[in-house]
Amino acid sequence: MKLSKYIVKGVALLGIAGSLAACSDFLDEVNYSSQSAEEFFMTASGYENLVIGCYADLRSIYNSKDYINISQLGTDVVTQNFVGSVSPLNQYTVTFDANQGSLNAHWNRLYSALKNVNAAIGRAPDVLTRDQDLDGIDEAVLATRIAEAKFLRALYLFEIVKNWGQGPLLTEEPMAPVYTADMSPASAFYEQILSDLGEAIELLPTRQTGVNYGRASAAAAKHLRALVLLTRGYEDYAAPTDYQNAFNDAIDVINNSGHSLLDDYMQVHRQANQRNDEIIFSIGFSETANNNVNGRHMYYLFPYREGWPGLSKDNYYSNDDASFVPTKYFYMLFDWANDRRAEVTFMSPLNADPATSIDGRNTGKNWFQCTSPVAGRFALGDTVVYFPVPSDPNFKFWTQEDKDAVEFTVYNFPTGDPDDMSQDDYFRNAYQTSNSNTRAFLPVWKFKDANTIYNESNAASGTRNIYLFRLAETYLIAAEAALQNGDNGQASFYLNEVRERAAKVPGSLRKTGTITLDDILDERALELFGEVSHWNDLQRTGRLGERVLAHNWDTANIFGGIQTQLTTGESKFYLRPIPLAWLNTLSNGSEIGNNPGW
Repeated sequence: MKLSKYIVKGVALLGIAGSLAACSDFLDEVNYSSQSAEEFFMTASGYENLVIGCYADLRSIYNSKDYINISQLGTDVVTQNFVGSVSPLNQYTVTFDANQGSLNAHWNRLYSALKNVNAAIGRAPDVLTRDQDLDGIDEAVLATRIAEAKFLRALYLFEIVKNWGQGPLLTEEPMAPVYTADMSPASAFYEQILSDLGEAIELLPTRQTGVNYGRASAAAAKHLRALVLLTRGYEDYAAPTDYQNAFNDAIDVINNSGHSLLDDYMQVHRQANQRNDEIIFSIGFSETANNNVNGRHMYYLFPYREGWPGLSKDNYYSNDDASFVPTKYFYMLFDWANDRRAEVTFMSPLNADPATSIDGRNTGKNWFQCTSPVAGRFALGDTVVYFPVPSDPNFKFWTQEDKDAVEFTVYNFPTGDPDDMSQDDYFRNAYQTSNSNTRAFLPVWKFKDANTIYNESNAASGTRNIYLFRLAETYLIAAEAALQNGDNGQASFYLNEVRERAAKVPGSLRKTGTITLDDILDERALELFGEVSHWNDLQRTGRLGERVLAHNWDTANIFGGIQTQLTTGESKFYLRPIPLAWLNTLSNGSEIGNNPGW
């Protein structure tokens, strides 16, 4: 990439930084258009804006539907909505190839982000300090900003290596066009990641508060390092101490970071309480223009406007992307009688009460109310679609006779074998209209946002922060590392700490006896649904094929009879294909080839 192109990119970064001005307290918007980019980045304010631009990439990576596609689809807990067509990412069919759009987009966003953090790191020596200029940057602040950039670089490199297992290991800002690429092995990625995180931990404050809330902290870097070490521990190039060191890092964050588990799982996700002690690192959004673009509120909301008289386009429920459906296994994994997380995660009586709902409204009740009156059938506020859930005082299984006796439509909660969803109301080729090709399913509500609106473009309008790291995951990292290190006692302790917090009655969710890897994976799903990459959880632990084929009915029972390729632990699907579109831009792309099987 030529320097002139970089300068254009740098100006674009400043534009991004300006657009983020209200989403975190440390951001501010100032007009610097009178200076060249080269001059500007040498100033204290210019360098600060360059680093802020690096944080902007978090949004493009983790707030994209592409990321949800590759981190949640094709797992044991999330399946597709549109059942009339094959979903390669969910069903691992022969149509899944190196041209997969979401993977290509994720790769491009990660490498774009790498260029930006490398610019922030590489340009730091040219920034004027206070001993050189009265308006220069404080040297301690400069060192902290470099550490923040190294944390972000480690995060992006980890995303690349855990998904693709190899790639160009970029640690410098490219200053000229590049037409060839050198691929580095996973082991080299991990060495760089651990080096960056080690420096970040040494220089960053333990927590970020006040105007710096949203910046990287030592606790965030140590949480990430624990997950990195845990992930490498499963590989044949792992260090023998990886599991122990992962455990040590996790315990240090738990005991010494100042972060703590909240007493109530609902309060973790309560919109009015999103800056809470459990959150280690998050991506900021707000109600101001250009900052209200979080899309997670709509991805798990079924298409309520299709086929039900009485429901219409309305701000009451806002947009419904409806691409992702919890599996029957996931709905039934919860102990609804004892686990508060079930009621927080889904539409439920808890989410019907503004005092306890995650968004402070009553829209999360387990029925959809009329938003467009229909004479003789539905008045405004009447029930149009009803989802009986086990925590409902009037919960029952509705027979066909029961359903025929009411005006509204009822979709029963799944029953029977958790792995066979062929006869359950949620998973049929929805029968609300004769031409519908979507499912009608109990929506996930934990990401709902009181500030969202309906718009014809189906654009995201969420204002809530996205949690990347929170302390409950740190506990589960500790549990998994202890288990892999042969310490069942510690694995049980940290797993049960998370379960005890979720229990409606103390002790009702406690697991006894030997903890298994499947226990850990189930707990990560229950606690962290939609927050972390569950696909990478299954991939890391070698359980992808086993659990998806067992628990994702759509993978083993494909519409049209196309056979899944996800059959063995040696499956090519454990690594993502290197994007063909990127390889085709290189003069040595054919020499690089692709991951095994691709």
